Parts: sequence; structure tokens; C-alpha cells
Amino acid sequence: MFLSYCQCHHLPNPKFQNTKPLRIAETRGVQSIRKASTRNIRSLPKLSRNNSSYASLLQHCSRERLLEGGLQLHADMIKSGFDSDTYLRSSLLGLYVRCESLDRVRTLFDTAGSLRTNLVSWNSIITMYFRLGLIEEALSAYLELRRSGFAPDQYTLSVLIGAVQERDDLRLGIQLHCVCVKFGYGEEEFVANSLIKMYAAFGRTDASSRVFEKIRGGSGSSVAWNSMIARHVENERYEDGLKLYEKMMNVGSATTPLTLSSVLRACAAREQISEGKQVHSQVMVRGFVPNVILETALLEFYSRCGELDDARKVFERTEDKNVLTWNAMIRGYSQEGYIEEAFELFRAMRRGRMVSDKFTFPALLSGAATGEDCEFLQEFRSIHACIIKTGLESDRFIGASLVTVYSRNRRLEEARLAFDDTSPKDIGVWASMISACAKNKQGAQAVALFSEMLLLGITPGPSIFPSLFIACGELSALEMGKQIHGYGSKNGLLSDSAAQNSLITMYSNCGLLVDARRIFSSVPDPNVVSFNSIISALAQHGHATEAYELSRGMELVGVRPDGVTLLNLLSAFNHAGLVEEGLESFSSMEETYRIEPTYQHYACIVDLLARAGEIDKAFGLIGAMPFEPDASLWRIVLGACAKHGKLETGKRIAEQLVELEPDEATNYVLIANVYARVGRCAEATKIRNVMAARGLQKEEGFSWIEIDRRIYKFGVKDRSHPRSEDIYVGLGELTTEMKAAGYVPDVSFTLHDMEAGPAQGKPDKISDNSSA
Repeated sequence: MFLSYCQCHHLPNPKFQNTKPLRIAETRGVQSIRKASTRNIRSLPKLSRNNSSYASLLQHCSRERLLEGGLQLHADMIKSGFDSDTYLRSSLLGLYVRCESLDRVRTLFDTAGSLRTNLVSWNSIITMYFRLGLIEEALSAYLELRRSGFAPDQYTLSVLIGAVQERDDLRLGIQLHCVCVKFGYGEEEFVANSLIKMYAAFGRTDASSRVFEKIRGGSGSSVAWNSMIARHVENERYEDGLKLYEKMMNVGSATTPLTLSSVLRACAAREQISEGKQVHSQVMVRGFVPNVILETALLEFYSRCGELDDARKVFERTEDKNVLTWNAMIRGYSQEGYIEEAFELFRAMRRGRMVSDKFTFPALLSGAATGEDCEFLQEFRSIHACIIKTGLESDRFIGASLVTVYSRNRRLEEARLAFDDTSPKDIGVWASMISACAKNKQGAQAVALFSEMLLLGITPGPSIFPSLFIACGELSALEMGKQIHGYGSKNGLLSDSAAQNSLITMYSNCGLLVDARRIFSSVPDPNVVSFNSIISALAQHGHATEAYELSRGMELVGVRPDGVTLLNLLSAFNHAGLVEEGLESFSSMEETYRIEPTYQHYACIVDLLARAGEIDKAFGLIGAMPFEPDASLWRIVLGACAKHGKLETGKRIAEQLVELEPDEATNYVLIANVYARVGRCAEATKIRNVMAARGLQKEEGFSWIEIDRRIYKFGVKDRSHPRSEDIYVGLGELTTEMKAAGYVPDVSFTLHDMEAGPAQGKPDKISDNSSA
């Protein structure tokens, strides 16, 4: 019998003459249908062709997505005259929808008029379009459904709400919500859950909350609670999510693993260790483990809170580890700076033959160490090679991570290669590369990349503007900065505090302190970074008193100074030469603010003392500070020795510098300056000869200038410009006018850097060098 190939519990209105076919179906039905469906359907012996038989086979082919078997059944139905049956047509349509055979669905739906009088068929069509990403077709099918006189049901509306979310059209979503209310489904939990998710996806958690509160019969089941809590957490409204969870517990609604996963994410984001551990206890008491999703959430909670030992315990106890579990543990180690442990776990993952995915590598690279001599840089390069080997180098998440890693380690060329390999590039990849250029003092490249991005039609996000403002500030490219400022303001992309703070710095670097003050005044709720930015601007422009008053004033509005605030304040006193005020502020760091001075704070005070000619005090502070001085600090003091003619102290420091950096040309230049300052030209020349013998050259200086919206870069003795001769003639005329006005150049520092020749040649040489 044909029925022996069917699983009878799937048959519509089954009619059996005896129970023998049922037993056969239970033991051999599925396998027989699979074999029959992949061969010619006619090969089944003694077929009893009827509606129930075809319906059962169609259901199985649909469930197993056996398109070939379905096609053979369809052909046999046509031959046997069963293709006009409305129910079988619906089953056949469902099979083609499930197998995503778009052309056959359309053909069947258009030719079988009975399907258009069946709401289930319309729902199948709309669902298929939605699953295939054909959002416009799904919405068009709904409009056609309405023109055919049908009213949507809960399933229709739920699918359409998802389609609107994919289309990123909030206005249409609100209209669809009105349709839900019109047909009486606005307070039904099934539809309400879809509306909650849609509004949350648009960042409208307030609307999600109103939908949730109106669910018929109270707050709904745990599904509604889960949806609402998850939506709050996804929109980073962690406190609201936790309050909702507390309310859920108070009304006695049952928690599920999904509920607790969302709550753990909120606890992790707010670093609420105690509350998270209480959730962990509830997980254990309710017997929710093993559950890999919940265990991964626990692992991420402990990792983000810095409790790596507890995270590792959860990891080791997880029986069914998947790639998400491994990624979470690797990310935890990496982001906390345990790079070696992260690499070891990655190697263990590969030894266990766990296949890494596109999120494994960003997790591994997320805590990339920084520094010119990063001990793990070679490891990162090997990971990059592994990425290329697995064919993931074009992935946008991985591309952005690689760009960031190389940028942090000042390997901009390698960052650019990773950027170029990424395709397609989303805004995150572009933002990473622009940030890399800005942070590595390549502002012109950052601005050029932004222009290229706009030409390609890529819409920038708010996160990209701080880097651009930093770049324009470094270049003193005021007009370019103003254009980018205008673009960001016009498109509503500068509400983020990071962009506003960067704007303050940009205008300050471009010499417009008034505009920097104006931006600061417009910040609605200035944070400590905002105050730091304007205090730094005031320091840069020599307004030490105002910087000090502002640092005191920020406390009156509830913003407590941090280490950066005090560093900027010390810099202000440094630029203004206010030694006593600087020393007093330095002393107050621990006494008043309980802030332990860092190396940078000590270096700033050393510079302050050295600039003021207090070389011995600066030298003494270096010896007393709890840090080992590096070469840059010794250079500060050596530069001061050259300025104030402290030959003996300079010679002692020079010995330290040469020992630390024997191949650094700047050290020899500073030493020669000391000799030149006290008129010992022979020793200055001797130092210069040592440089020449070692093949060392003074690093060439560069400057930038913005003319007609274009940035020009030029160096010392630069003659790359086509009108360089005219430029130098103009420079010579300016020099002549300066001398006529009484300017006398200080040539003492240049003796070591000049060829032997008549003294009267010095000013001309200096003029030539100053052309940069």
C-alpha cells in the first residue's frame, strides 16, 4: 500500500482500513519516502493514489526539503488528476516555499486561482519573500492580499513587522502598528513581541515599553518579559533592563535561560559583580546548566568584570563548548591584557579541532599590545597569516581588528595592507583606518581617506569625526576642519561628546581659542574629557590662570579632576613659566585628589624646572622619582642645558643618552648645541664629525600649510614645489625686512651644523634652513 510510505501522524484526516500500514510507517516510512523521493516516484509498487497519500508525501518532502521528490510528486499529481485539489495545492506551495524555489512558487500561485482565496497561501508567499530578503516583494504581496479582500492574521502581521525592521523604515513600522490595532491584534502577545523587537531595533525602547504594558491579560508570558529585557540590553539601557528583571521576579513570572543571559549581559556592562553572582546562583539552583548559551553569558560576565579566574572555571566546566565559548574566553584574556594566555587558548582550540569563525580572530586581536617593540607583534603577524590561509582576510570585522592592531604598534603600512584586503569595507573598517592615520600623525592621509569614502557613497557615522578633527588639528588645516565640522553638524553626527571634545582640541591647535571656548560652552553636559580638552587648549595658548580657575570650577559642577586634568594644568604652568604654582599643583595630586603621579606628571615638572634654569633641581627630581628615566626625559634636560649654557651637567647627561641610544642622531645634535652655546665650536664640530662617521643624520623636519582647501607638506631646503625659486626669493625679502626692523638671529645653536666658512655666511645659511 502507498500509505506504508507515510508517517501517518502527519496525514490530514487519515482513513485506514487496518493498522498494519501505521506500523510499517512508524518503522520504515521515513527512509522509504526519502528513497522514493530521490528516485522516480513511479517505482513505488502498487501505488494507491489519493489525497491523503499525496498530502503525506508532500509534507515529508517539505519537512526534509526534498525538492526533487516534490517535483516528481507534482508531475504524478498532474498525470493522476489530483493537481486541482485545493489542499494539495497548498501543501505543494508550502513545499516550494520551504525549498525556496521562487520561480515555481510564483508559477503555482499565479496559475492556481484557488490558492489566492486561502490566507495560509498568502502567508506562505509573504514569509518566503521575507526569508529570501525580498522585502519589497513581501510588502507588495501584502498589499495584493488586501486588494483581494483578505484581512491579515497575527502571523501575517508578525512577518510584515520583521520585514519593516529589515527595511529600516520606522515610519512604515508605525503605520503597520496602526494596522495591528485596527484588526484587534495590537495587544495580542504574539504580535506584541514582534512590535517590541521592531521598536527596539530602531532605538525606540520607550515605544517598546508602551507595547509591553498593553499586552492583553497583563504583562504576558516569560516570552514577552524575555523580549522586553533583551531589547533594553541590546539598546544599552542596562539599568532599565535590570529594573524590568526585578519587576519580573516580583510578579512571579518564570525566568528562563534567555532571561538570565540578558541579565548577565547587563550586569557585565555595568560591572555589577555582586548582582551577576546572584544570577549565577539562580542558574545553578534552577538547574539551567548545562546550557552553552547561558554558560557563555556567564563566562563573558566574569571576563568583562575582570574576574578571569571565575571565567576560566566556568569555561572548564562547560561540557559542550562551541566556538562562541572559546571566543568569549579568548576575548576575556585578550582584553584584560593577558595576550600570551589568549594565544595559548587559541592554540588549544586549534589542537582540539574546533573550527574558528570570523569572530575568533577579532576576539584574539582585541587586546593587542602597543609599542614599537611589542613582544607579540610577530604573533599577531602569524595570526594574520592564518587569517589569509583560511580565506577570511576580506571580512570586515577581521579587517578592522587587523588595522587597529597594526596601528597601535605603529605599523601603518601593514595596517593599510589589511585595509586594502578588506572587501566590502563598511563604515567600521573606514573608521579604523582613518583613526590609524590620525593617531600615527598622518593627518593628510586621514582626510584623504574621508574624502574617498564620501566619493564612494559611504555615509559616515559619529565615531569617525573625532579622528578627523584630531587630524585637522595636527595639520592646522582650519578650512578643512571647518568643512568637516559643517558636514557633521548638518547631518546630525556631532552629538557625541567625543566629537565635541575633539572639536575643542582642533580649533585650539588651529589657533582659534575663541572657537574652542564656544564649542565647550555649547556642550550640554560636559564631562571630565570636555574639561580636559578646554584646559589643554588654555594651556597651549598660555592662559595658565584661566586654566587653573577652570580646574577649580569643574569641581563645583560635580566633575572631579583626573590625572589628565592635572597633567594639562601642569603643562599650563610649564608654558607660562610659573614654577611655584606648578610645584604646588604637583604636590596636591596625592594630598588633595588622591591621584598618584605618573611618569608623564614627573616629566612635566622636570621640564618646568629645566626650562626655568633649575637644572640641578630637575636632575634631583629625576633621581627621586619612582620610575626609570628614559631617553626622552634626559633630552628635555639636555635641551635646557644647551639653552642655559650648563656645560658640565650637559656632558653628564650626554653620557647617559649615548649609552641609552648610541644611534639616535638627535642626542648628538643636542650635545653639539651645548658646546655651541658656550662658544666651544671645535667640540661642536667634533660631535658633528662623530655623527658623520656613524652615518647618522639629523631627522628632517616637516611643516604643513593649507591653501585653497589643499594641504601642502614641505621640509627643510624643500624644492619640490614648481615655484620654489620664487618662494625662496620671497623668503629672502622677508628676512631682509626683518633685519631692517632690528631682528638679529641667534646663530650659536647652528655652529655645529654648518660647513666651515666665513662668519658672514651664517645668516644666509640659517635663512635657507628656516624655509621649512
